[in-house]
Amino acid sequence: MDDRQTDIKAGAGLEDSRINKEFIDFLNKWSSPVILVFAVAALVWAGLRWMEQQKIDKINSAFGELQAATMGGNPSPASLNALAETYAGVRAVPEIAKLTTTDLYLAAFLRGVQPGSEVSRATGEPVNETDKLDEGQRLAYLDQAGQLAQEVIALSESDDGKALLTMHGLIRAGAVAECKRDFDGAKSYYNRVIALAEKIQMQSLGSFGQSRLDALDLLDPSMVLPSSSDLVALPGEEIPILPELPVIPEGDEDGDAGDAGDTAGEDAATTEEEESASEQPEIDQP
Repeated sequence: MDDRQTDIKAGAGLEDSRINKEFIDFLNKWSSPVILVFAVAALVWAGLRWMEQQKIDKINSAFGELQAATMGGNPSPASLNALAETYAGVRAVPEIAKLTTTDLYLAAFLRGVQPGSEVSRATGEPVNETDKLDEGQRLAYLDQAGQLAQEVIALSESDDGKALLTMHGLIRAGAVAECKRDFDGAKSYYNRVIALAEKIQMQSLGSFGQSRLDALDLLDPSMVLPSSSDLVALPGEEIPILPELPVIPEGDEDGDAGDAGDTAGEDAATTEEEESASEQPEIDQP
């Protein structure tokens, strides 16, 4: 007889039935919560994927609009400012937009022409006369350039990954300070550029900052202009003779001028009388 038939255990069927019932009760008790947990996890994962895709789409859209705004060589400051506000916090888009606008405002100050205006290539003058800036408008654009440069520095200086943007903001702030004749302020900005360049190993910008410092050191307010005797003529060149400027005598300038005017008037009157007398014909006496 087969051994399997001799191993039959009494009540084995009841035991198997009890185990199946316990498993069914376990499934009935925990299947719904487990399924719910898996469903929630799947929804969270899908939501994260959707948010990540939205973030990527926003980044792509931001850089696409930035590229479109800066193409053509004549970007609009209004469009760039709008981009900086719309995509605030999106990678480096706000900083790049503000830096580009800063350059436009600096160019407007230096050239005396409205940003975005059409300029003749032959003369460099604006096609439309109304695009020319007066002194007040030029200084207003210079102030706006300085403000934008400071905003770029504030946005980027706390992020080591944006150190390059910080350096560009410092360079433009230094340029604004130079235009305002604030040479000490400009030197402080360029010194920060040099220090940051050494930190991130950006030698090109560090060299630029040093070159600007060297140029500022040459701007000595006490420097005296050379006289004609100090000039050395180049081969084939003649040094022009400069006219001597009149020297005002010391003393009361108004009084001296008045006395000189009276003396000149008297001399002129005497000369006229002499000429009149000489022109009269001689009359023979009887």
